[in-house]
Amino acid sequence: MGRELTNETRINGEVTAGFKLPSMVWLIMVLAIFFTMLGWYTANNYIDSRGRERFQFQSLQLRDAIVERMRTYELMLRGGIGLFMSSEFVSRQEWHDYVSNARLEQYYPGIQGMGYSVILNADELPAHEAQIHAEGFPDYHVHPLEPQRDIYHSIIYLEPFDWRNQRAFGFDMYSEPVRRKAIDRAFATQQAAISGKITLVQETARDVQAGFLMYLPLYQADDSGQPLSKPRGVVYAAFRMNNLIENVLRDQYANLELSIFDGEETTPAQLMYSNGVAENSRYRTVIPLNLMGHVWSLSLSTNAKFVSNAETWQRLLVPVFGAFFLVILFYFLYRNALARHHEQRFAKQMLANEARFRLVIEASPSALVMINNKGIMILVNARAEQLFKYSRDEMLGQSVSMLLPQHLHQQHGQHIAHYFKSPDAKMMSQRPDLKGVCSDGSLVDVEVGLTPIMFSDGQAVLATINDVSERKRAERERSRYTSELERINSELDSFAYIASHDLKSPLRGIEQLSDWLAEDLADNTSETVKKYLGLIQNRVQRMVSLLDGLLAFSRIGRIDAELVPVNTVQLVSDVFSLVNTKADFQLVFDTEMPQFTTAKVPLDLIFRNLINNAIKHHDMPAGTIHVGALLLQGYWQFYVKDDGPGIPERFHQKVFEIFQTLKPRDEVEGSGMGLSLVRKSVESFGGMIWIESEGRGCCFYFTWPEKIGRDVDGTTSL
Repeated sequence: MGRELTNETRINGEVTAGFKLPSMVWLIMVLAIFFTMLGWYTANNYIDSRGRERFQFQSLQLRDAIVERMRTYELMLRGGIGLFMSSEFVSRQEWHDYVSNARLEQYYPGIQGMGYSVILNADELPAHEAQIHAEGFPDYHVHPLEPQRDIYHSIIYLEPFDWRNQRAFGFDMYSEPVRRKAIDRAFATQQAAISGKITLVQETARDVQAGFLMYLPLYQADDSGQPLSKPRGVVYAAFRMNNLIENVLRDQYANLELSIFDGEETTPAQLMYSNGVAENSRYRTVIPLNLMGHVWSLSLSTNAKFVSNAETWQRLLVPVFGAFFLVILFYFLYRNALARHHEQRFAKQMLANEARFRLVIEASPSALVMINNKGIMILVNARAEQLFKYSRDEMLGQSVSMLLPQHLHQQHGQHIAHYFKSPDAKMMSQRPDLKGVCSDGSLVDVEVGLTPIMFSDGQAVLATINDVSERKRAERERSRYTSELERINSELDSFAYIASHDLKSPLRGIEQLSDWLAEDLADNTSETVKKYLGLIQNRVQRMVSLLDGLLAFSRIGRIDAELVPVNTVQLVSDVFSLVNTKADFQLVFDTEMPQFTTAKVPLDLIFRNLINNAIKHHDMPAGTIHVGALLLQGYWQFYVKDDGPGIPERFHQKVFEIFQTLKPRDEVEGSGMGLSLVRKSVESFGGMIWIESEGRGCCFYFTWPEKIGRDVDGTTSL
């Protein structure tokens, strides 16, 4: 235990010789190995006990599954007894129908056949055989007849009546001792009884299996249907052991090996079923099973699959992780001892680093102030002297609270105590009221960052202080400009509305006067006067449209649009019906149009102006308007295409300018603001609009965001 390890190791590039590993390290390692071995032993015992409990549970579960299956078969036989008790005579066809409807293969897998045997005296045999011959079975005879006996139990009904079961037709089950013993027990107890191990008469030379029979006694009934004590026969079921048990096991018990023995002995002669015997099985047990007065012995063991890979790995986890832990522990103890050995050297290096650190402090362009855990300033640089207008001697040894407003002194002391409990680097620039106090009492806006630093004599905090007075002033100036811009926008809205309203009033008066003149001069005026009156009315309507367009143009992008679900097929169809003034124009959708939540009003305005222009500027009495959409990178790309005269490329940008038309306004009525409104509406939602036109036909493309959100202040955002 007192052994010492001497070696040569390299730390931080320097070679250190003569290091001795303390005896306490070896003591800790011995204790760790002991507890690791103890944990391994305990974990193995726990895993083994869990496996044994699981094995016992599955074994009992399998036993109960066999019992439950046999009870199901008993209920099937009792149904057959009920059939015979409810009728004076059950025909062969009725028995066939009963068994067929039971669907043995589907609901009662494992039954070889279900039948009925009648009790006959020796003197009744000739008449009985003659009766069966008359039913169409000339080869029927009761067998075996030797040795002669007083009572026979001949099988007369057996379903399914296939080639295998026909081998048992007419067989006297009372002639064989094992069967006779079970039949006698059934009549003695008036309950269901099963036989011992037998070989069924149905067996052939291939795939011979052990079998057994289940009997249920049938008594003669009186006139009221109540059973008498006189026996009539037995309803029974024949089982092939392999078929029965494999249907019980299926895949649920794939990890168990099962052997069933007839009786309490587990000798090879008594073996009725086995699906294999696992060598080196971890768990084994023998469970006695009493079934209807007869005993089976269930011998169960586990196979290799019972112990899962997870359990195998669990047994290895403790030693593997224990060894890993021991290596880590030894490494940790070794490094810890080595670190202690070099602690003095590190302390000297830290002192040297502190000197270099002070040089960096002085060269910093920010004001730097270092305080200890009591809030006393222990280091300041030249920039701090300039910022707060104190000399270095005036600040060192004083509380840092002297650099704060008076009302924050007490609160700041509490903050210092709280910070030193869990120091971490952070910025304090989020506080808008953070100010420092200079020696002359003036206040300066500052931004402070805190950095904890560990020195040889304890914890300290380095405060990085920057003068942000200019930035604060710029922010206040920007805020003032923003408020002023909002005020101007509000006044512009009011001006546009008032100007539109006030200018429309005299226009309505001019329009009304021109209407009165037209009415008064309707019979006497010349064509020239009528023409001039018409021009006056057209100019008035154009001016009203121009004012409405100016008002709408000024509001686009500054009034939040309501977001509603929009079916663009319905929207475009409604717009086309509204603006179509020519009966021979058609609307065609080239693609599937989207349904999405968006700003309906500006989207309606865009389609209304584009479709209206396509119809209004068409040079033919009939035409087709094509509309389509395609989703590209979060934007719907819509287009409106016509087959009109087209737009020359040199005008592709001019048409979007305000008050611009390609034809004189006397030829085509319009304010020249439609496409300007369209472009401003599209761009206000982050989209683009452009024209493609070569020769005849013109196609307007524009993009529209797939999703438009709403900010916390209620404004729409992309």
